[in-house]
Amino acid sequence: MKFFCDNTLGKLMRKLRLLGFDTKLWNGEYEESRILLTRSRKRWESYPGESFLIFEDNWRKQLAELERRYTLSKEFKLFTRCAECNSPLVSVTCEEVKDKVPERVYLTATNFKMCPNCGKIYWSGTHVERIKEEFRKIFSGTGG
Repeated sequence: MKFFCDNTLGKLMRKLRLLGFDTKLWNGEYEESRILLTRSRKRWESYPGESFLIFEDNWRKQLAELERRYTLSKEFKLFTRCAECNSPLVSVTCEEVKDKVPERVYLTATNFKMCPNCGKIYWSGTHVERIKEEFRKIFSGTGG
């Protein structure tokens, strides 16, 4: 499943990328394979392909809306895309990131991924568990 998010859904776009969904910022273009997500009724009605009108303000509730419509939980692959630029992440060695991460991270983390496009580096720290817990709550129906 591939998405466009319009400029009203920046946080949702980042979360979809963290979930592994190919999600681009919509700039008015049309791609048959992408579903436009928007909070604008006008955009929703005028988009030539599949679109979904988001009613909620909060990204957690927005993800719950999408789960009800598209059952995202059956398809997501956590932490496989760059949250910043949407590129697929690649695994890298500790040595490759030695001078690019804080020393404490280099000494304690074991798995690193990097975006080949923008160079952002990802690793599994305490923040990852917090994000996973947020997603668990949303997709189990107890959060959002």
